[in-house]
This record gives sequence, structure tokens and C-alpha cells, in this order.
Amino acid sequence: MAVTLRSLFRRKKEVSEFHSDAYWRDRYEAGGNSGAGSYGRLAEYKAGFINDLVKTHEVQSVIEFGSGDGNQCSLLTIENYTGVDISPAVVTACRKRFAGRENWQFLTDAEYQVNPAQADMSMSLDVIYHLVEDAIFERYMETLFSASRRFVLVYSSDTDTPSRATHVRHRSYSNWIAAHAPAFALVEAFEQPYPMRPGSDPRTTSFASFKLFARPCDTLSEGKP
Repeated sequence: MAVTLRSLFRRKKEVSEFHSDAYWRDRYEAGGNSGAGSYGRLAEYKAGFINDLVKTHEVQSVIEFGSGDGNQCSLLTIENYTGVDISPAVVTACRKRFAGRENWQFLTDAEYQVNPAQADMSMSLDVIYHLVEDAIFERYMETLFSASRRFVLVYSSDTDTPSRATHVRHRSYSNWIAAHAPAFALVEAFEQPYPMRPGSDPRTTSFASFKLFARPCDTLSEGKP
């Protein structure tokens, strides 16, 4: 029991000392990228899924919270796109990279909070399980759902399974939605075609999967995936 208590205390201390905002700012400023999930076959899978969803439901505008280095969104065919990120460095880089895309814009989180907006769909890709601190998680989820007029698309784990990585904390975010965003109903949970299993390559597999939530007027839209 003493060993278990020590390990729990150590984990609690690690979480208390970890700051997710600073982690991602420092990572991008040091030249790091958004991670394996935003590259290769995982990025291609997510882009194909999102592009089909946008076309099927005639989604005209999307706000993504945690748009990162822009590699993932570079594969998207969205008419009106807003990328929001905590890192000024990647926002600046994305503004330059996508300057030629009409109706695309990139904002820092601070800029968005000053002038929040709504879109047909708000989107979170590989972000929620990186929100280690409770207060940041709560604020992020409130922002994500308040930004949507119709749909919220989430790509994340949805469990409370412990993680050994200090920058990963799995959360049962569906419980938060049921308690704090009851206006949104689950349309469908989609199976991950490249699931992470013991011994699998973390660069090409993932524990995350898509879940689509919608306001009641959109839960029965024709031709939903």
C-alpha cells in the first residue's frame, strides 16, 4: 500500500507541476510539430473523414480549437475555416502558410477570447487528452461548445484510463457534455480504423476516435455518415 500511495503522490505532483499551455508554446517555439497524429496516414484518415462530413452536412464554416502547426488543416477542403491555438509562434507561421486561402484565418487563443465567434461546426482534434489541468479542460470545453451553431466534432480518447505520460490525461469527456452541454446529442461514435494496441507503432495508430455531437435540429439530418 505504501508503494501505491507514493506512486499516486508522485503522479499528483507531476500533474501539479505540468502546465499544458507552456508545454505547447515551448514545443512549437523550439521547432517541434503537432505530433504524429497530424502527419501520415492518421492525418490523411482524419482529413478524409472531415471533408466527407463537411460535404454531407453542407457545413459552411468550421472553427478548430488547437489547430497546431497547420499540417492537418492543410488537407482540409473547408470554405470558411478559423484555426485557434495557444501558441503565437504557430499562429504566425500558419498565417503566412495559408495567406492565399480565402476565408481562412488563424487566431491565438487570447485573440479569440477577446472576440469569440461561432461557426456551423466547432472541432477538436487530438487536444482534449493533452489538457492535464482541470481548469484548462473546463475552459476549453466551454469554448468548444459555445462556438458551435450546429455540430461539434471531437477526435480524442473518451476514458479515464491513467496515462504514464505527463502531457497526457485521458478524460471521459462525454460525461462533461452530458452534464454541461445537454443541448448537444451524440449523433454517432466512429470506429478508429488504426487502433493503438500493445506493440503497435504509436506514429501510425491512435487511441483517439471521432464522435459527432449536434444540436437537436441537426441530429436527424439526411445523409449523415
